Amino acid sequence: MKKLYNPFTDMKFSYDFCFLCGEKLKDSKSKEDIFPRWLLKRYDLWNDKLTLLNQTTISYNKLKIPCCSECNNDYLSQMEQKIRNAVNGGYDIFQKLDELVIYQWLSKIFYGILFKELSLKLDITDPHSEKIFTPELLDDYMHLHMFLQSVRLNFRFGGFTPWSIFILKSHSYGDKRDFDYHNNIFSLTSSIRMGDICIFSCLEDRGAHKEIFSDYFNSYKSNPIHPLQFDELSAKITYKNLLLNRTPQFLTVQPENENYYAVISPSLQGYSTAPIHDDWNNEEYCKYLHFNLKKWGFEKEDILNE
Repeated sequence: MKKLYNPFTDMKFSYDFCFLCGEKLKDSKSKEDIFPRWLLKRYDLWNDKLTLLNQTTISYNKLKIPCCSECNNDYLSQMEQKIRNAVNGGYDIFQKLDELVIYQWLSKIFYGILFKELSLKLDITDPHSEKIFTPELLDDYMHLHMFLQSVRLNFRFGGFTPWSIFILKSHSYGDKRDFDYHNNIFSLTSSIRMGDICIFSCLEDRGAHKEIFSDYFNSYKSNPIHPLQFDELSAKITYKNLLLNRTPQFLTVQPENENYYAVISPSLQGYSTAPIHDDWNNEEYCKYLHFNLKKWGFEKEDILNE
């Protein structure tokens, strides 16, 4: 059985090694598109830019990570085809897709962007500025990468999922306005809007928000949501996940003579009756909401006064 790869043990974040399995690349040009080409073509994103943590920008078509031919052409290609077919089918088809596949795809995009940001400096004007990520901070992403490897390895989760995923229907324009993407590196959340499909995700919350907020998200299913509502819900799930005051714990083992990895995880509630979230603060939430809504012309004062 193929072995798990942990790039965080030796900080092997180099373009000489496959980001997914860690194999030494035979061809330095062997790369995986973080956002797939079919998506860039569908929403005319080739020259659009994504803003990174230090406020530098990069074109979507230049967002690539090192990837061996096996992972690229076999495992990731199969996953991408499932996503593409489901997106082509629209909301009604997409919502029936296996959540594990959706999680793998969202995690690949999230981790791919993280990989690009590993070498960024906090202050690009200062050549001596510290990097954005320290080895200690990167430990928080070890499980994300581990579960992403379910693309190429067999994982079995013991009665839980590491993620919470919500899918809603969106108003569609039929042009490039039908795409949007948000992520928050520190809360491990991401949201993407593609045509009439909206996906909101917490990538490492042990399913806590799926359990708590399913009714809340289901209340939006009666009508397609507006892109502005997508931005608002994205900010809400980001801030709510940041308020989570328990750190999910995962133990991954390979049972003897078995060809899968078993993952177990204690409940976030445990033996405590205390809430698993800190108190909501509207002024703090406003920072995340304003970040998403400023493109609509909203100022912080407008939001706080609502």
